[in-house]
Amino acid sequence: MGRFASTVEFYARYREPYPPEFFKQCAQQIALRGNETLLDVGCGPGLLAIGFAPFVGRCTGLDPEADMIAAAKAAAAETGVELSLIHGRIEEFPTVQTHDVVTLGRALHLIERTAALSVLERIVPDSGRILICGASTAETAEAGWVKSYKKVCRAWTSRPDERRGSDGTEWFADSCFRGLGKTSVTVWHQVTIADLVGRALSKSSTSSQILAKGQARFEAEIAAALEPFMQDGVLQEQIVARASIFGRR
Repeated sequence: MGRFASTVEFYARYREPYPPEFFKQCAQQIALRGNETLLDVGCGPGLLAIGFAPFVGRCTGLDPEADMIAAAKAAAAETGVELSLIHGRIEEFPTVQTHDVVTLGRALHLIERTAALSVLERIVPDSGRILICGASTAETAEAGWVKSYKKVCRAWTSRPDERRGSDGTEWFADSCFRGLGKTSVTVWHQVTIADLVGRALSKSSTSSQILAKGQARFEAEIAAALEPFMQDGVLQEQIVARASIFGRR
């Protein structure tokens, strides 16, 4: 069973969302014309691929988890977006076809750098762009629950924080790619305790597979930590969606 096999049902529904404004702003910043080819590496259930698809000519998702590919296929059909989907790893990607845009979401720290860079150097043309994307919850005064929620999740996590340099700056150091800029979009929305339990279960470090018999206690601890912050059954959340843009030197 893959690292994310037990998270599939929670991933698309509960992970921090990328707002529509994010995709539009990225498309404007890298001057997409609508005829480009895009490869979404570690596509999961297709959150980035589906969001960017309307702005390019052809969109392909790549993921090592077969269940994630199935989820992306279902999500694309539901939203009426045409995606090509490939079950595999970027480190072993055999194609010699170039891609005008390559996107990576929350998968950068899971990729073997040397092998992946070799592939990216082959498939990203001189005019191509690589976008390292992420969406996270901001710790704000209006969202005081965030700190308590993260504390519970950290106490149960099976792995240390692996996201150092997750914006790509360190990852692309000494490669043929350089940073060209960043963009971000901030939005507010509402979540429930059930939403945040689902989000925790969508992550490999606190998945159902990892928690096993401790899952009920884990969920109870999250509920207890969040309950004091509830207002009319919901919590206010500020989502920051970001992209770091890289191109050839």
